Amino acid sequence: MKHPARNVAQRSPALADRTVWLAVTGSVAAVESVGLARELLRHGAEVHIVASPAALEIVGRKALEFACGRPPVTEITGQVEHVTADTDLLVLAPCTASSLAKVVHGIGDTPPTLFVLTLLGAGVPLLIAPAMDGRMAKSPVVRENLRAARKIATVLDPLLEEGKAKLPSREVIAAWACRLAGQRDLAGQRVLVIGGGTAEPLDDVRVLGNRSSGRMAVALVEEAFARGAGAELWLGSATITPGNWIPLERFTTLAELVAKVETLGEWNTILLPAALADFQPARQRGKIASGRRLKLELEPAPKLLPLLRNVHAGKLVAFKLASDASDDELIKKAEAPLEYADLVVANSADAMEAEAARVVLVSRDAAAEGASGSKQALANAILDRVAN
Repeated sequence: MKHPARNVAQRSPALADRTVWLAVTGSVAAVESVGLARELLRHGAEVHIVASPAALEIVGRKALEFACGRPPVTEITGQVEHVTADTDLLVLAPCTASSLAKVVHGIGDTPPTLFVLTLLGAGVPLLIAPAMDGRMAKSPVVRENLRAARKIATVLDPLLEEGKAKLPSREVIAAWACRLAGQRDLAGQRVLVIGGGTAEPLDDVRVLGNRSSGRMAVALVEEAFARGAGAELWLGSATITPGNWIPLERFTTLAELVAKVETLGEWNTILLPAALADFQPARQRGKIASGRRLKLELEPAPKLLPLLRNVHAGKLVAFKLASDASDDELIKKAEAPLEYADLVVANSADAMEAEAARVVLVSRDAAAEGASGSKQALANAILDRVAN
């Protein structure tokens, strides 16, 4: 029977069929290990835990067993020799200054540090998340050990606050775990996602805007990061923002976005799930007096897609909204942007600000393909096409 600990809401399939060992050492941040294990489970991982005696003084054995649904390894036994064959990632979190020193100097006298040495020897990726006193983190000895650790592992920066070098959030650690152990078909690629809505000023107070949660844009950039890409998000008005491991730039008006595109730089793929203005008002200075009928004259706004195609030589993915939800209508609406885009994601108005939707993927060189599900699932379906 499935252990109750594994009955968690699925956040992504990035670590499906992956085995992740979580090594817990004796920082007070070990209390976060239960939540971290469950976050890894939410991404589909099979999670095992190994803990040091010092960690067990802070977080109990039963809590660790509940976290992943199996007893933790808490002693140095022959079991450590049998974990390498099916292990995809070792996460050392929290990692104390003492454990860090042992790792970089090849000392395996605790279960977690012995696992690190053994799995490194087997070529398993290592993710280290340090946690310690803030003054200790500034020690030249610790800083030298961190530099040495970065030669053999991915080392996350701690959160420096309240005089402490705190453990990064479970979301940050899980995002890097997905990147290191998940599907890496976008490794080495630079991916830019442009999302959110524009807000065109009517006067100094009011704007004419488009509805957009930014949910699809955030899903795309986070999934691209998880799949190994150097991913960045340019985001207009939105109710959803990405995790702080994603580089983020903001824009407000279409003119601001056009200016950014004109100095674009090189990207392998650009995805454009943005709700951009089709019309622009003539801006009036000050605040238009209220309490009276107002007639607006709107000018057609410049289209961003042709401009992007002109300055971007890589893959370009456009999004097209149709009022009719039928697949035939969505395919028909995708024809116009296909003049510039390599792939068009057509969706109905029902998808706006929704957590799930149905889309049709249309390109010139393949049959149209429908997809339904959460924005996270749709993001992966789109990125599958990009990667292939």
